[in-house]
Amino acid sequence: MGIKKEYKWGEDNNMKKLLFVVLIALLFLSACGTGNKESKSEETHSKETKESNKSKATDKMKTFKMNQVVDADGVDIKLTKVEYVNDYDEYSAPENGKVIKVYLKFKNNNEDQVLVDSTDFSMKMDNENYQEWFGNDDTNAGFSHQLNKGNTGSGYITYDVPEGDEYALEMDAYPKFENVKAKWKIKKEDIKESDGSNSNQSGENNVTTNTAEVDSDSEPEEAEKDSNSVDQETEEMTYPAEMYNTLVDEYNELTDGEKMNHVDEDVLEIEYDQLEARVDELYSQKMEQEDKEFEEQMKQDEEKMKQEEKEFEEEMKKQDEAYEEEMKEQEAAYEKEMEEIDKTYEEEMKAIENDEEIE
Repeated sequence: MGIKKEYKWGEDNNMKKLLFVVLIALLFLSACGTGNKESKSEETHSKETKESNKSKATDKMKTFKMNQVVDADGVDIKLTKVEYVNDYDEYSAPENGKVIKVYLKFKNNNEDQVLVDSTDFSMKMDNENYQEWFGNDDTNAGFSHQLNKGNTGSGYITYDVPEGDEYALEMDAYPKFENVKAKWKIKKEDIKESDGSNSNQSGENNVTTNTAEVDSDSEPEEAEKDSNSVDQETEEMTYPAEMYNTLVDEYNELTDGEKMNHVDEDVLEIEYDQLEARVDELYSQKMEQEDKEFEEQMKQDEEKMKQEEKEFEEEMKKQDEAYEEEMKEQEAAYEKEMEEIDKTYEEEMKAIENDEEIE
């Protein structure tokens, strides 16, 4: 009679292979996630830094300065200029004695489209609200802009106000989802006199063919052109030097070439946008390089993983062969031991039978 033991070496081998494959997969996924996060972290930090340097408008009324860029829920708003309006007659004269025109500029930095409308603004003096003025039939007064991402808009509003030393332009708007409020204080000395059509017509009537008179008239004309040029520059949206210098630091960190110096004064929007575009391009190049290096590293890791898996399979095969050989030897030894036990048992039984026959 024989008794045999069962050895499940095949199941142990499959379990080892399964554990190895799971471990390799986890390491690969972890490397992919870490690489993507690191490649995007600097760009995200750059945008957050630029946004944090802007003057934020909230649902609480805060006061800002003229030509200051105000971030109103992702929309840059700037009061660029204020001037008196004088081109009206006795029939269209303002009820309160004065007409002021405020110029505004906008830029949408949101992913979604936003609405900016002149009805979101109001004019006050000594906490009393004053209405818009439409006495000169200016069809361009007021605005309503649907701005897509990155788009800009501008416009002006005219108000009928009394003589005063200080006015306040207030905003209460919902450009996206949040309520944002802002106030700009306008002092009398900040308001310019309008270079209206009446003064231009009188200037044209004074034109003559006399050389001396033409020369003398050309000087005020040039002065007027210079004044208009200054007004146009004033209307340009500017960014604080601190924000521009933040971009300069990022540019210097990203480039191996000539470094830029900090500025002490505010810069025009076009200068800021140009540097921002250069910084974004450098970030894109850096990310492309990092992605390329990451892909190469992944290929190397994949080849290494395949090599390790191959070596692991070869090692498992050797272990399996050694295990099978060991099992065969153990089984042979066990069979031999069982045979000896059976033989001894049979001899003992024969001896007992012989003893019984003798008796």
